[in-house]
Amino acid sequence: MNNELFTSICNGDIQNSILLSTKILFLNDSIETLEIVYIDICSYIGTFISLLEISKLIDIYSSTKLIIEQDKIVIKDIYILITKMCILCDIYNKHPRSKCGNMSILTLKNKIQPLFDNSEMKLSNNGIIRFEGVIPPYDNENYSISLKIIAIIIKTIKLTDDISVDDSDKLCEISNNIRLVIDYILRKKYKFETKFYSSDNDTTWFIWGIFSILYEDNVFNDAFFLYNYEYKKKYRTKRLGLIWSLGIISIYIHKKDVSKNWSTKEQIVINKMDEISINLYNEIRKDIIKDNPQLSEKNIKNYVEKNDGLDFIINYIPIVNIPITSQTTVHNKNITSDDTNPRIISY
Repeated sequence: MNNELFTSICNGDIQNSILLSTKILFLNDSIETLEIVYIDICSYIGTFISLLEISKLIDIYSSTKLIIEQDKIVIKDIYILITKMCILCDIYNKHPRSKCGNMSILTLKNKIQPLFDNSEMKLSNNGIIRFEGVIPPYDNENYSISLKIIAIIIKTIKLTDDISVDDSDKLCEISNNIRLVIDYILRKKYKFETKFYSSDNDTTWFIWGIFSILYEDNVFNDAFFLYNYEYKKKYRTKRLGLIWSLGIISIYIHKKDVSKNWSTKEQIVINKMDEISINLYNEIRKDIIKDNPQLSEKNIKNYVEKNDGLDFIINYIPIVNIPITSQTTVHNKNITSDDTNPRIISY
């Protein structure tokens, strides 16, 4: 069911993703499974997100981190997070673009080789001192390449200093170049012995170290938190999108006005989910209990009590008719209220 949920969100299917998330939450009696799926989705979006929409992914990073850190399970927050994720995935599905990580290593090398050949891409003595914590020892075989990588990232970012936010194409090109550099470095699998992460010489920690020194910004902290959460070696590949997104975020920090916030239409969908989340939750809960009698009312009640701050929308019951599984369907309900035209959540 975890893979089914991942696929459903990637497909931009808000209703089915909410149904699956709620069912996983009840049947597993835990939110940990959902947390891993949501981090995987954050990484997936990071493979294709552009500078023009990076502020939306930054919002999703923050929301995901908040859900993980919360002591209580707040259904409203989970449903809104799913909605935001589905919106971005839906945008990509309708207007697909090249994903980071899909390019052959040879093509990738040819694209970024001019940066490595540029003699001006050097790190100053002050720069070497500043990045001492992530640069390997002088006698390490990758000492020189580490200096070159840091210099390329810094000087490429500085190219945006004199570029107006109106020249979005140029800014997008620069941000994507940084992402390609990161992709190349990670795929070369250099080994960097650093003070930043002394227990592991994987290139990923070297990259994280560079951006942690360059920026003291919550968005980088959020991204690192998600990458490092319950980290296991097997998660590395699935979470590379979080690292690739750092190249886009670094340009956003300097040129925030170039990125679009949630559009009016998107915000309407998000606000509507906020409005109806408790009703939707109750409808799904009834069907889960009916199809899974082993779930006691006591257990169900525990989840309801954790929905602090949700107001029950008396006159609004959404129609839901998306299958939870191949055997189970949430049917339309008879509604006793003044609302004779109940609406369907859709995007």
